[in-house]
Amino acid sequence: MLKKVKSFLFSSRFKIAMWYSLIFLFLEILFGISVYLYLFHKSKVNLDTNLKAQATAILRIIEKKQLDLESFVPNETYKSEDELIWDILYDAIVFNRRNTFIQISNPNKIIFKTANLKNNIISLNKNRDGIFDYYDPNLSEHTIRTCILKGKQITVTVAYPIEQIVFMLNGLTEIYAWMAPIFFLVSILGGILISIKSLNRINDIIMKTEEITAYNLDEIILGGEYSDEFGRLVNKMNEMISRIKRSVEYMNQFSLAAAHELKTPLTILQGEIEVSLKSKKTINEYIEILKSNYEETLRLIRIVDNLFFISKTENSIINYEFQEIDLHSLLDSVVKKIKILGEDKEMSIELVGTTDVKIYADPGLLKQALSNLIDNAFKYGDEKSIVQVFTEVKDDKVYINVLNHGIGIQEKDIDKIFDKFYRVDSSRTRKTGGVGLGLSVVKSIVDIHKGKLEVKSIPHKETIFTIILKKI
Repeated sequence: MLKKVKSFLFSSRFKIAMWYSLIFLFLEILFGISVYLYLFHKSKVNLDTNLKAQATAILRIIEKKQLDLESFVPNETYKSEDELIWDILYDAIVFNRRNTFIQISNPNKIIFKTANLKNNIISLNKNRDGIFDYYDPNLSEHTIRTCILKGKQITVTVAYPIEQIVFMLNGLTEIYAWMAPIFFLVSILGGILISIKSLNRINDIIMKTEEITAYNLDEIILGGEYSDEFGRLVNKMNEMISRIKRSVEYMNQFSLAAAHELKTPLTILQGEIEVSLKSKKTINEYIEILKSNYEETLRLIRIVDNLFFISKTENSIINYEFQEIDLHSLLDSVVKKIKILGEDKEMSIELVGTTDVKIYADPGLLKQALSNLIDNAFKYGDEKSIVQVFTEVKDDKVYINVLNHGIGIQEKDIDKIFDKFYRVDSSRTRKTGGVGLGLSVVKSIVDIHKGKLEVKSIPHKETIFTIILKKI
C-alpha cells in the first residue's frame, strides 16, 4: 500500500492534480482580492456620492431660505437656533440616516454641529470644496470620509466613518478565509479524480506497449480512432511499431541473405582447397584451382562491397569523391578485371563503340555499379553468349549500356528489381547465388550521381541496363 502511495505521489497524475489545484488557488486568491478591492472602491464611491448630495442639499436649503444663522432671533416657530437648523436638516437627511457627523460654520464660529461630535470640531484646514479623509480617534477608530462644501456665507461639513464598510469587508474576508481552504481541498480531490480519469488511457497504452515485443509486432495499440492528444499519440506509436517491424524484417532478411550469399563462395573455396591438399596436382590443375579461387574471391569482395555500401547508405555515412574521369579508361579497367566471372559459363565480354568522353563522377562508386551490372549480366546470360558494354553520347548526356542475351526480365518485375533483396525467381536465384542487393546498389549509386537508370528487356532474348549521366 505504501509503495502504491509513493508511486502515486511521484506520478504525473498527482503532479497534474497539484498544478491544477495551485492554479485554482491562485485564481481564487486573485478573485478574492479583486472582489475586496472592487467592493471597497464601490462603497467609497457610493459614500462620497451620498455625502456630497447631503452637503449640497443642506447648503441649498439654507441659501434658498436666505437664513441668517449668525444673527438668529428666537420666535414662535423656532425657539432656538438648533430647532431651526434641525428643521433644515430634516429635509436633507430624512431619507438617508447614515450621515453621522454634520457641522455648519462660518468664518467666525461653529454655528451648528450634531450632538455626536460632542466637544470635537471637524477641522481639515481646507480652503476648497471636496471630499477628504479625516481621522480623529475621539470620534472613530476608523478613517472618516468628510465632504466640505463652501457657500457664500457658511460652510457645510458632512462626515461619515467608514466603519460599516470595514465591518462588511472584514466579514467577507472571514467568510473567504474559511471557504478558501475548503475550495482548495475540493480542487485537489477534483484534480486527482480528473487526472486519474483522463490518464487512464495512458495506463492502457503503457500496458499494451509492454506486451509488444519483436515476436508480436503485428499487434496494434487501441485508441487511435480518437482525435485528441491520446489518439494522436497512439497513431504515432502504431506507426513507430510498423517502422520497427519493417526494420526487424529487413534485418532478418538481410542477415539470412548475407549469410546465404557468403556461404556459397566460401563453400566453393573450402572444397577446392581441400581437393588440392588431398593429392598432388599438375601445374595446370593448380592454375585452374587458383583461377576458380580468384573468381570466388572477387565474388566475395563484391558481396562485401555491396553489404558495406548498403550499410553506409542506410546510416548516411558514405563519402563521395567526385572528380573528372575518362569514361573509356574506367570501363576498360572494369571489363578486364571482371571478365573472369564469365569463364564458368564460357561467356565473354567486349567493350564496343566507346568514345573519348569525360564525366564528373566518383570512380570507385561508378566501378562498383558497373561491376554489379556486368556480374548480373553473367549470372543471367546464356552460356557461351557475349556481354556487350558500349556507350552513346546524345546532346549533353552519356549513355552507358550493358547488354546480355539470356532469360530476360518479365515486365511485371521490372519496377521491383531495384528493391533491396527482391529476387525475380527463387529457383533461378539459388542457381546464380543472387541475394537481391546488386541492382539496389546500382540504383543508389546512380542517384548519388544525379543520373538515371533504365532497363529494357525482351524475355528469353536480351536485356539492356543503361546508366545515363551528364558529360562534361
